Amino acid sequence: MKLREGPSYRRDADRNPFLRDRFMVPSALLARLRAIAFVSALAALTAGARECQAIDLSGQWSGTWASGNTRHHGPLQAEFVRLNDSEYEVFFKGKFFAILPFRYSVVMSASEQDGVVTMSGSKYLGRMFGTFQFSAAVTDTHFNANYSSCKDHGCFEMTRCSYASCCET
Repeated sequence: MKLREGPSYRRDADRNPFLRDRFMVPSALLARLRAIAFVSALAALTAGARECQAIDLSGQWSGTWASGNTRHHGPLQAEFVRLNDSEYEVFFKGKFFAILPFRYSVVMSASEQDGVVTMSGSKYLGRMFGTFQFSAAVTDTHFNANYSSCKDHGCFEMTRCSYASCCET
C-alpha cells in the first residue's frame, strides 16, 4: 500500500464526504483548541500581573493636619519615597500656628490588602514633643492617618497631587 502525501489528501477529502468529515473536523477542532489555549494563557498572564501590582504611593501629597487636644490645624504636604516592597520614607512639612514651619521624616511600614495600604511608624521629635506613633489607611488617591504622643493626638488627611492639581511647595 502506497501512502499519499500533501495535496492528494485534500483532493480525496473534497471528493469523498466520509473523508471530508473525517479530516476536516480534527483540523477545526485543533484550531478551536489552539484558540482556547491562547485565550486561557492570556487570561492567566493578565490575572497574575494584576495580583503582583501593589499600589505605589510614591510622589507628592497635600492636605491638612488637625490636633485632637488643641484646636490647632494647618496645611500639610508630604513626599512618599518607596524604600522597598514594605516600607516608605515619608517627608512631611507643614505649618503650626499658620506661621511656624515644621519638617520631619518617618519610615513607615506598609502592607496592602484589597486595594488599601495600611501604614504604621513612629518618630522621636525631641524632648519637647516626645515620640509620635502614626497609623494610616491609604488608597491610590487618599491618605488618612492618626497620630498620638504623650502630649497630643490628631489626624492627617491628604490627597495625591496630580499634574492637573499641583501641590504647593
